[in-house]
Amino acid sequence: MHGGKGSWRPVGGPREEGTATGSSPVAVVTGAARGVGHAIAGRLARDGYRLVLGDVDGHRLHRAAGELGGEHALVEVDIAGAEAAERLAGAAEAHFGRLDVWVNNAGVVPLGRLDDQEAGLLAYACQVNLTGTVHGCRAAALRMRPQGGGHIVNIASVLAVKPLPGFAAYSATKAGVLALSRSLHRELRVDGIHVTAILPYMVHTTAAAGIRPRFVPALRPEQVADAVAGVLQRPRRPQVFVPRAARLLSLTALLPHRVGDMIDALLGTDAIAQDADAAVRGPYETELRERGTT
Repeated sequence: MHGGKGSWRPVGGPREEGTATGSSPVAVVTGAARGVGHAIAGRLARDGYRLVLGDVDGHRLHRAAGELGGEHALVEVDIAGAEAAERLAGAAEAHFGRLDVWVNNAGVVPLGRLDDQEAGLLAYACQVNLTGTVHGCRAAALRMRPQGGGHIVNIASVLAVKPLPGFAAYSATKAGVLALSRSLHRELRVDGIHVTAILPYMVHTTAAAGIRPRFVPALRPEQVADAVAGVLQRPRRPQVFVPRAARLLSLTALLPHRVGDMIDALLGTDAIAQDADAAVRGPYETELRERGTT
C-alpha cells in the first residue's frame, strides 16, 4: 500500500520558499489529476485561484497541470498516507504563504458484494475516502484558524444518504464524510471556517466506468466543479446536492422500510452494481486492486 511518499514542485515559474505571491486565494485540491478533481481545479484556476494539486499519479498530475496553465504547485502523494495532507499543506505554505480553500475530492469506488472483495482493497478505500478526508480537514483547519477563516469542501455522494447494494464500503465512507462535514460545520464556524459537503449523483468519470445510472444521466465533472465554485462564492449551506433534485433521495430514509424496498424494486436501483459492465470497468478495477494490495 502506498504510504504517502511524494514530493512537491512548482509549475509556472520559480518562487522562493515561504514567499507569498500575489493576493489571489490559494486552494488545495486532492485527486486533481483527472475526473471531478481535474474539473474542480480547472474551474478554480479560471476563477483566479492559485492551486496546490495533489494526486497519486504523478504523470497524469503533470499533464493535468499543463492543461490548466498558470502557476501551481504539484504534490505527487497518496492521500491514504497519514502524512499526505501535511505535505499538501506544507506546499501551500512554502509556495504561496497561505491556504484559503481545501477541497477533499480524492476517492475510490470499490464495486461488488462486500464478501467478494479483498480486505486490503476495502482498507485502502476507507483510508482514501474517509481517513484521508479527516487528515485533510485537520491540516486545513490548522492553517486556517490562525488566518481567521477559510473554506473546506468535502466531496461526498448521494450514496451517503441512499446506500445501495454493491456499494457498501463506498456508501459507508461517504456517509462518514457527510457526518464529518456536518460536525466540523458546527465546530469550526466559530473560527470563521466554512465546511461544506457536496453530494453529487453519479458522475461520468473513470471511477464510474461500466456503471449504468437509472433514469437520470450521469453528471459531467464540470457540474460538480460548478457546485464547488458556487458554495465558495456563497458559503451558506452545510451540504449541497448535485443536481438539487438528488435531495429527494435523502427523503427515502423517512419512508417505512417496506415502502422503500418496494420503490427500489420498481426502479431497479438494487441492481445498479450487479448490472455494471465488467469489461468496461476492468481497467479501473485492476488499477484499484493494485493500489489496495501494494
